[in-house]
Amino acid sequence: MKSLFLLIALSPLCSVAAVAQSGPASASARAGIDAGNQAWIDGVKAGNIDKILATYTNDAVDCGPSGECFKGQLQIKQHMNAQLTSLGRAHTAAVATWGSSQQGDFAYEWGQAEATFADGKEVVDKYLTVWQKQTDGGWRIFRNLVIPN
Repeated sequence: MKSLFLLIALSPLCSVAAVAQSGPASASARAGIDAGNQAWIDGVKAGNIDKILATYTNDAVDCGPSGECFKGQLQIKQHMNAQLTSLGRAHTAAVATWGSSQQGDFAYEWGQAEATFADGKEVVDKYLTVWQKQTDGGWRIFRNLVIPN
């Protein structure tokens, strides 16, 4: 009975501790996010899927604007290869981070990515990305969601 009472008494403190750990993204997370976004820009312009894929965790999930999701690096790579075949290399690409926050080993980033292609097609996507801190201290994409317009 004492254990149950102690658990009930400490529960609010655990909640407060969890909330206290969230806040702005750390300098380390921001550096990882910025490097990952630059890898996307460089990769989409060079047609280098492996450069982009290196920013994802092995068990990442990547979801497009129509709700289709690709799980794991193999499916994500296949999807990116299909996009590259369809669109070609981007002439221009940019990422604008609108905001970010962090809780523990997860950083949440939202913003807009855009690219233009040879046929004049332009892709502009709003996104929400969850970055996960890795054992080596780096940051990789754990979940990525393109927000439908």
